[in-house]
Amino acid sequence: MSISVSVRGSMDKIIADIERTKRDVVEKATVRALNKIIAQVKTGASRNIRDAGYNLKASDIKKGLSITRATASNLSAKVIASGRPIPLIKYGARPTSKGVSVEVLHGRKVLANAFIVTMPSGHKGVYVRVGDRHKKVRKNDRVIWSGLPIKELFGPSIPNGLANKTVQEALQKLVQEKFPDIMRQQIKYLSSK
Repeated sequence: MSISVSVRGSMDKIIADIERTKRDVVEKATVRALNKIIAQVKTGASRNIRDAGYNLKASDIKKGLSITRATASNLSAKVIASGRPIPLIKYGARPTSKGVSVEVLHGRKVLANAFIVTMPSGHKGVYVRVGDRHKKVRKNDRVIWSGLPIKELFGPSIPNGLANKTVQEALQKLVQEKFPDIMRQQIKYLSSK
């Protein structure tokens, strides 16, 4: 007795299923790899912004960075920098006899006639006087001399730091070096499931 098996008619379907499975694995691996590399880019951005001379805490930089993750319908992941210019007090400001010393980009600078003040709201900042040094003000039916108005000074923002040429080059290098390995790992992982 013998049994004969023929696969000629179903072979095309089997090959199509294998191709579809490979394509599904590659698509899922791509999404996973993009999301893993973008998390590394966010961490690298924080480190590279500090290395470029922006004397900020990592936590302050990370607050200004957000991630848009990749999906199956959108194979693109982004690190987005947002935020306004950062108060100079965050750049290591300290008072000196001539003003306030801050470390913004590549070394300390002294801002003449600047001063550090804690406002009634509790906000602490680096300020300078605007216009005439003193002016007459009526308060409670008395004439007093006031040194106001003052304005707060700000340094570069997180978007400025991310747009820095050296930061951009370092992040491009990170992606080029690490993405192929991450992609291979994800394909291997998903193929083994």
